[in-house]
Amino acid sequence: MKKIILFLMFSCFLTAQKIQYIELKNNIKDKNHIAKSFTLLDKRKDKTIGIVSHRKDPYEVKFEKDDLEKLFTEWFAENNKETGKTDYYPIIEELAVKDIPTERSQMGHLQMKMVTFLKRNDKYYFLKKFSVSKDYMQRDHAYITRAIAARISAELSNIINDSYDVKALNYPIAENELEDYEKNITENMPIYKADSLTNGVYMDFRSFVDQKKDMELIVRKNNEGKIKGVKRIDGYDNFKDYFAVIDNGIAYKKTPTSLIEIEEDEEGYFITAAAEELFPEQTNYYAAGAAGGGLITALAVSVIDLAISRIRKQNAKYYRVGIDMLTGEYILPANFDKNK
Repeated sequence: MKKIILFLMFSCFLTAQKIQYIELKNNIKDKNHIAKSFTLLDKRKDKTIGIVSHRKDPYEVKFEKDDLEKLFTEWFAENNKETGKTDYYPIIEELAVKDIPTERSQMGHLQMKMVTFLKRNDKYYFLKKFSVSKDYMQRDHAYITRAIAARISAELSNIINDSYDVKALNYPIAENELEDYEKNITENMPIYKADSLTNGVYMDFRSFVDQKKDMELIVRKNNEGKIKGVKRIDGYDNFKDYFAVIDNGIAYKKTPTSLIEIEEDEEGYFITAAAEELFPEQTNYYAAGAAGGGLITALAVSVIDLAISRIRKQNAKYYRVGIDMLTGEYILPANFDKNK
């Protein structure tokens, strides 16, 4: 009798469990009609997303249908009546939510990682990837569950829309290599295969990994041989926007405030930098519009007062900041504060 009562109580709990659905209603229309299909590959170890609470009520976060491949196919078909010839493959690597206890209550947490490829001649070509790790405080959101579900939906549509326009990396891999795609792609990049790095100026991330230096630009040095920037080979027009330089076989990453040596360890490439160097405050000493989010796009140069620079170096806290070798973006450590 006791077992029956417990079973009924558990059944009632399951029945009463509230659900927050992730609605795929955002526009993912391919305006250039290049995409033929967008087939989801779900590589998550745990197919459940998790439970997060709105105030004290737990909600299970889930998609409207359990068959995600069919759900994404229908979403693409609804938005693309006219299609092209290219097959796209978004891969969900991680998607999870949970409650994190706080001093007074709890907050929601979203962890998400996704990547996209296109397929051509039975080979897969890398396009985009992104990750989200975000906390949701009760005081900041009227409905945490809705905010998280909306964020998931928005990020899914963003990466799909971005994938239509981005140029694929020209390092194809086979389907059975998708499980370890980062290793299988990067091991074919010239920057990894070369015995030594090619001296020169690299305007963007892809030219850097392909080791294709800019033929019109050279490193600018002072009389003491210290790197001071970049200039044209004819000596005119100092350049302020570039990704990296290599001098005497050593690579240096351009940041809004300085050039920082790129190092390598068992985890990959990285720089040792302070938050102030990567995300400088918009003061008289720092140019507005400096780099945000660690993206590889051109960075605005900053004019730095030398006294302030010395103070910052003395007081700064330095971190190991990874460089994603598929995108060139910064991989910030968990305790890194870019808002300092």
